[in-house]
Amino acid sequence: MKFIVIDGIDGSGKDTQAKLIYEKYSKSNSFQNKVLTLRSHPESDNVFGRICQKALSKKRKINKIIGGIFYVFDFIRSLIIYYPKSDILIFSRYTLAVIYLPKPLVKISYLFLNFILPSSTYMFFLDIHPKLAMKRILKRNNYESTNLRAFENEKTLEKCRKNAFLITKNWNKINADESQDEIRRKIEYLLDSS
Repeated sequence: MKFIVIDGIDGSGKDTQAKLIYEKYSKSNSFQNKVLTLRSHPESDNVFGRICQKALSKKRKINKIIGGIFYVFDFIRSLIIYYPKSDILIFSRYTLAVIYLPKPLVKISYLFLNFILPSSTYMFFLDIHPKLAMKRILKRNNYESTNLRAFENEKTLEKCRKNAFLITKNWNKINADESQDEIRRKIEYLLDSS
């Protein structure tokens, strides 16, 4: 089984790259009889994902905590259901969600999750400068800042990016400041070369 994880701060292109990888495998003749699964957390097909999405759309601090808890339930649910059944399982967002926690909790939370959950040699951290990430987020929201989630601001993204550097030493780092095609090419190269 090939377990592929695409993660990074908001605006780094996680969902886009995960979909491109899924399309590549689904179009390939060598994977026609394989079970391919793409999960982008939080998912709206289950109560955990829906509660997470709703909580993260609100600004209060308690909603971040609620969103984080239900986010973990959502991706663990995906692991339980899809990990045993898939030949190729692609996750957009996984354990790097801990980068949104306060800095003292980042390493310990990540180590705990890494200890109990599966990992892979195909874990990609899309590293993007927060200023560019904000441009992409605003473009995605049609430049409506009223639709932004509580953590979608340059200061928080910068903090999260620094937190990610604490825990992504064993991840494949991809410069997400580059074009979508260049990012895809680098990910595909690493997937095909191992």
